[in-house]
Amino acid sequence: MKHPAPEEALARALAMFVAANGRIDERELGALDQLDAFRRVRVSRDRFVDLARLCVADIGAHLSERSWLCADQTSYIDALLDAIADTEERLLLCRLATAVITADGKVTHDERLIYNHARTRWRINQSEVTQAILHDHVL
Repeated sequence: MKHPAPEEALARALAMFVAANGRIDERELGALDQLDAFRRVRVSRDRFVDLARLCVADIGAHLSERSWLCADQTSYIDALLDAIADTEERLLLCRLATAVITADGKVTHDERLIYNHARTRWRINQSEVTQAILHDHVL
């Protein structure tokens, strides 16, 4: 994967969470609508859906094949995560990711795998994400 355009880095990384279970769920998009997420990650809803479709094709359809991330998947995910250097943006992404992965009432193994990988890579603990959710003024 080539490095994503910096202006779409947040949107691409968030799209990865939507694509994690191999499909784009309207409940996840609805949760993002409620949080004004598309404006916050600086893309239109339509562009975000296009990015999510690309992620489904690139990685989402293959995550459930095993219970761990293989080297190709890790490389793909890390490229998206590493494009976001700002700590506040990383926390925002984790906050929005929690909305995505819980939108349908269950967190799949694939979603949890990517979410935990992102938090570990960025050294963000769940308490920090909880605080970001509690202090999110969009609610």
